Amino acid sequence: MLSRMYLWDLVGQDTSERSVYSGLGDDLAAITRAVEPLLVQRAGFAARIVEVVPRLSVFHLGAVHVPTGREWLGRRDVHGAAYWEACYRPADPDPDPDAAYSLGTGHGTGAIAS
Repeated sequence: MLSRMYLWDLVGQDTSERSVYSGLGDDLAAITRAVEPLLVQRAGFAARIVEVVPRLSVFHLGAVHVPTGREWLGRRDVHGAAYWEACYRPADPDPDPDAAYSLGTGHGTGAIAS
């Protein structure tokens, strides 16, 4: 069984700055309840929660969090209450099943070969 986790962050009024608050948890309902007052109090402009599963990285053999594609976007409505919008964003931006990943030849470069 997959152990689902949720990465979340609250973006401030100036979106060019870093996240105001962020965290990781295993209870989606508890995270939304904790973030909603921050949205209502205008501590941040918008919140994003991303469902992830823990995996072992083949590059550095450390734990990484891989997105499942499920996301929730939290905002304030015109009445000042918080609301959440569920969406799906594919974890792999290139859904071509014939694509193979290679490391490339330069430092930090990657290539996709079909």
